[in-house]
Amino acid sequence: MAGLIVKLDFEDFPEIYTCKGANRSPPISVEGLLPDARSLAILATASPEEGPAKVAWIIWNLPPVPLIPEGFPVGEEVVETPLHGVQGTNDFETIGYRGPCPEPGEGEAYLFRVYALDGDLTLPPGSTWEEMLSAIRRLLIQSGETVAFAIEQG
Repeated sequence: MAGLIVKLDFEDFPEIYTCKGANRSPPISVEGLLPDARSLAILATASPEEGPAKVAWIIWNLPPVPLIPEGFPVGEEVVETPLHGVQGTNDFETIGYRGPCPEPGEGEAYLFRVYALDGDLTLPPGSTWEEMLSAIRRLLIQSGETVAFAIEQG
């Protein structure tokens, strides 16, 4: 399976993409998409310095584009801007993206995993990451990931 090259414009989170800023989902570049890719899905996980990783964002049925724009609305299950997509429930019990929010003097690593699929997922809006990953298995043709860090000075 050919891999995707997934990139962010940063290695350390700008404040706008954190809970201290606008809590906006960041732009994600996707390179190497195969021509038969019909949709994209994203799973973002937050790994604090202590404690288990938590799912911070899940979205699926995005068009297969080379740049996933920033700013998907929080709280909306079916979104039309900046792109069409369906968002699920994260481990913080909210719909949409939840940016890094480390305690003072601590850090968080965010893993953004992008999946290219040969069709759309038939999941209800608000589904969990477990349900999304289960549905992805039969449609997956490519995947790739990248990591960024947030450190709260304190």
